[in-house]
Amino acid sequence: MGFELERVLHATEDFLRRNLRSRTAREAQKRRARRKLQEALRRLRRAAFLFVGLMTALVLFSILVVPIGFVTWGAAIPTVFLLASASLLWPSRRERPPAAGRPRPELPLDELAARAEEGLLDRCEELPGRALPAADAIIERLHELQPHARELDPGSLVAGDARRLIGQHLPKLVDTYLALPPSLRAPGSESTQRLAESLGIVADELASLLEQCCRDRQLGFETQRRFIETRYRDDDRLRGG
Repeated sequence: MGFELERVLHATEDFLRRNLRSRTAREAQKRRARRKLQEALRRLRRAAFLFVGLMTALVLFSILVVPIGFVTWGAAIPTVFLLASASLLWPSRRERPPAAGRPRPELPLDELAARAEEGLLDRCEELPGRALPAADAIIERLHELQPHARELDPGSLVAGDARRLIGQHLPKLVDTYLALPPSLRAPGSESTQRLAESLGIVADELASLLEQCCRDRQLGFETQRRFIETRYRDDDRLRGG
């Protein structure tokens, strides 16, 4: 009886955590929807340019080279439309393949963080409810890290640590957990508890990395703050004296 009650309590906790997601998760979902909309608009714009370009080429060919007959136009227009429609299936941004004999170039750290954010958000439905607060914290840190990661020296120690954590250790942690049998991923299982703890450690480490990335900006803020306090704290003119 006690075991059954404990199982029900864990299942209830999992349900509540899963359905009462944080503001961070909702904002991340909005960002993902915005990225998908932007991708769709880029594809539509490319398809429109392709259609207009091909039709312009056909018109110029008909005027300058050989007139195109009515039957040919009847076949050409649907063909151009189909080609433009097919281009909607192609991603608007492709990674360039590496040259022969060369390794694939590494993604910029900010793009790697964006992909990690997107990937973790996609997999949150598979994670237990107990791990979601830590996952939400990681998603928020990854989003905050992206603009600062662009300014990091790719060869620096901080960039190397961030790349390993974001691109290797975090996805491997999630993948190895999800590879466990369902019975070991139950809401109250030891594996679920350990996953939540490990994701919490990752969130803390990302917060530390973010602080290191922003150290120069923090120093600039502290310098300006001390100047303001030194210059104006005891200024009687500001008090109307």
